[in-house]
Amino acid sequence: MKTEILVIDDNADIRYLICNILQDSAYNVRSAANYDQAVTEINNKLPDLAIVDIKLDKGNKDGIDLLKLLVNKDKSLPVIMISGHANVQTAVESIRLGAYEFVEKPFSSEKLLNYVKRGIEVTNIKNEKKIMEDKLFYSFDLIGESSEILNIKKNIKKLAIAESRVMITGQTGTEKEIVARKIHKNSPRSENPFIVFSAALLKENKYEKQLFGEEYENGDIDYGVLEKANKGILYLDEASEIPFEIQSNILRTLIDQKFKRINGTKDINVDIRIISSTSRFKKIG
Repeated sequence: MKTEILVIDDNADIRYLICNILQDSAYNVRSAANYDQAVTEINNKLPDLAIVDIKLDKGNKDGIDLLKLLVNKDKSLPVIMISGHANVQTAVESIRLGAYEFVEKPFSSEKLLNYVKRGIEVTNIKNEKKIMEDKLFYSFDLIGESSEILNIKKNIKKLAIAESRVMITGQTGTEKEIVARKIHKNSPRSENPFIVFSAALLKENKYEKQLFGEEYENGDIDYGVLEKANKGILYLDEASEIPFEIQSNILRTLIDQKFKRINGTKDINVDIRIISSTSRFKKIG
């Protein structure tokens, strides 16, 4: 599959030039002339790499706003910022916000293509690393032939094909996450996200934002794990640490399959399955 690049520049001549350079190098290219067009393209499908002009004439949003949007959607997506008017401070700020590289106009086609190639290579390495880590985790198995281990394996197979919520209990270090990942791997949702939410590591005032996300007056969005896990499985590690009020909000989300971000007014529809775990439990008997 060809690499797809989104070019965003309000100058039609420069946009056309960049698109031609990329197409001549066998890249698939989409383009946008302003913020609104870019948002439409981004929401339709995330590109593999974006080239964004910092200064966009139309509207009150510029390339920095688009950079924030892209980084929020996928931190690993390489974004090359370009500008003919920016200063050193702007360049440093764009890199701080998550841009892969900053290029000052005018630039040669060789320089641009070099940055594009390197950006894609870095992303591919990161993706391959994640795939290998996931495969390594999934390759771990429950070893043993005792009745307890055989019963766990049997339950994993049953739970994998179900859509029911699951609570896994066990002492710290008993690899509850492996069981959760095994359920995900063998479930109809296996091709979709498996998102881990480590409840024990958060301060109390951070739970709501991390789960539900937040919207800001300038249009920026921080996406929560409930949204990131859409179509897949959200694993709540040490779920007993989540405050009761937040647990109630999660339950309401599971019932309604929708929620609102903090400061948001629109419902966000989701289709997620929850697997929870805790080390705080009491044995019966």
